[in-house]
Amino acid sequence: MTLKGKLSLGLADFEDIIKEGKIYVDKTELIEKIVKLKMKYYFLSRPRRFGKSLFISTLKNLFEGKKELFKDTYIYDKWDWENSYPVIRLDLSIPKSENKERFEKSLNNYMDSIAKYEFGLELNSEYANDKLKELIEEIHEYNKKKVVVLIDEYDKPILANISDVEIAESIRDNILKDFYGILKSVENKLKLVFITGVSKFTKTSIFSDLNNLVDLTIREDFSTICGYGQNELEDYFKDFIIENSKKQGVLEENLLKLIKQWYNGYSWDGKNFLYNPYSILSFFDTNEFDNYWFETGTPSFLIETMKKQGNMSVLFDKNLTLFGSFPNFDVKNLDLKTVLLQSGYLTIKKKIINLGELTEYKLDIPNKEVRESLFSYILGVFTNRTGEDAYPIAKDMFRQIISLDQAGFQRSLEILFKSINYSLHSRLNDMEAFYHVLFLSWMRIIGFDIQGEVIQLENRLDAVLIKEDYAIVLELKYDENKSLDSLLDDAINQIIDSGYYKPYQDKKIILVGVAFKHKEIKSKLLKI
Repeated sequence: MTLKGKLSLGLADFEDIIKEGKIYVDKTELIEKIVKLKMKYYFLSRPRRFGKSLFISTLKNLFEGKKELFKDTYIYDKWDWENSYPVIRLDLSIPKSENKERFEKSLNNYMDSIAKYEFGLELNSEYANDKLKELIEEIHEYNKKKVVVLIDEYDKPILANISDVEIAESIRDNILKDFYGILKSVENKLKLVFITGVSKFTKTSIFSDLNNLVDLTIREDFSTICGYGQNELEDYFKDFIIENSKKQGVLEENLLKLIKQWYNGYSWDGKNFLYNPYSILSFFDTNEFDNYWFETGTPSFLIETMKKQGNMSVLFDKNLTLFGSFPNFDVKNLDLKTVLLQSGYLTIKKKIINLGELTEYKLDIPNKEVRESLFSYILGVFTNRTGEDAYPIAKDMFRQIISLDQAGFQRSLEILFKSINYSLHSRLNDMEAFYHVLFLSWMRIIGFDIQGEVIQLENRLDAVLIKEDYAIVLELKYDENKSLDSLLDDAINQIIDSGYYKPYQDKKIILVGVAFKHKEIKSKLLKI
């Protein structure tokens, strides 16, 4: 088998990975820890393409007692192979869910299919929730054993309709609430229930009816349940690292630094930082750095939230904080911070525990892959240019700033401004914040370290752009009632009078004032 033939890219079935001799990053020690908790219902939220389905598949094979598949894993000599259990595995991304009626019919057919082709049973119930109950009871009666229920992508039918609140709520309240609620009514027939999804929705029965549900999402002892840690990367993919370093002509340690910068950084406890499996497998498959995870598809609910809110200042907030437990989704009022966190575009960078207070979590964008692709995507959502189209112009802007090319910088700004989809104006409440984020997103593509809304003692400036040995201090002004020249003077004077530039005097400092109003923009560059 070739080296690349060992990669499990595109595979999420544990049995296939083992039988085909692919690399399996062993997570069975965490399965043993779960079982030792001796609870019945578990929930795990992780972003897409993060290994949830493979974990579910591993659980299925383990509880079915397929000992030969686990020969080289941690759990092989620690599991009771004398006892196996019947396993119902459901993938809620399979039923069609364009509307409530289609989903109801498709879910019914899906349950019939599971019963017939996996257990040789024919169900008599009319509705999906009753079919699930009937299936569990029939399997339990026939095997005289408790049943394991594994549900993957539990939230997909809701997320698929997030842009239409009426359909999303109808599916959630009229179908899924009863469907998941059945799991409580047959508790005495269940050995274990494990549920995964991207999000945690309010008003779904798994979080209300299952009062003994164990949410593993941000528990420190299970934070590495999906994804690859640094040691796992270096141990399991050692040969790939050696091969790639030779091909790139760089030392292994330098290659590892680049891989970490691009793909590491996901965390659910602020201590253990992980790689996205899909990105790592794709990188070793192509031997090229690229935005693999992002390109597999941006969730529609993220797109819709961005378009509705427009103000994405959370992406530049260096003090973005979460308190307490992992936040829930509210279908009617999607919060951008929650959407970004649950979908993997934000992650927990630090956990702070103060005795007697709610736990504090510091949030940030995980890594270079997410950061660069996300800001490029923002430009695509709100302008008529893609990130790829914008990059050459954005690169010119850095040269124009440091050379004080006022005319060139102004031309670049006008190109950006003319690309804006002005139909958004009627839908956005805060145009200043919208322009602000759009401009900073453009700058981020160049490679600036953007420190938005930097607090200096009693003052607050818009942004400091750090690149190489330059510190570019930026102030943006928006006012429909003042002239652009007046706004520019206000911007530059505010930077100087407030001393925004003083903390960066060890660098080459350039002040940038940008003034804008409806369909007009003007700039001023000043070196000090």
